[in-house]
Amino acid sequence: MDSPYFSERLLLWQPFFITVAGVSGTLVGLLFMSLSLNREQITAAENRRLFRLARRSFSDFLYVLLIALFFLIPLQNGHHLGTELLVLGAFRVRLFFAQIWSVATGQKPALLDLVWEYVLPVLATVGLVIAGVQMYEGEIITVHYFVVPVIATLLVTACSNAWQLLIMEKK
Repeated sequence: MDSPYFSERLLLWQPFFITVAGVSGTLVGLLFMSLSLNREQITAAENRRLFRLARRSFSDFLYVLLIALFFLIPLQNGHHLGTELLVLGAFRVRLFFAQIWSVATGQKPALLDLVWEYVLPVLATVGLVIAGVQMYEGEIITVHYFVVPVIATLLVTACSNAWQLLIMEKK
């Protein structure tokens, strides 16, 4: 159940989410630039991992942008915000399983790649779903404990992937 101060507390977070939306939009633009510089290599059949990194980075930045935009919708209660986060989490789960399925037929990644490609995305997805459930119940503290770490994880992994795409060796 939403507390009487839910909307007021949510309003206090708007500068944070405005900043997150701006940063995410900027980073998507920089990702497009790095992808355009290395387009041939990324789309080559032998570089399926690079294509996965590009796709995942783009989707992570979009998830961050959508989360921020959901929090900026005026006069929202916890039920609406929780539902939006749960739907976004469901889309992320579906995308994640599709990515696992496509990798299962390819080469096996190294241990560090497994962490970046699977462990952190799973943690972010679980955090997003928990945030949706908690926000649905009107728990504004969820922003501190789940939403901010999800955003940070998505931004870190997307930026790391984008960096790898930008500095990859030319063949």
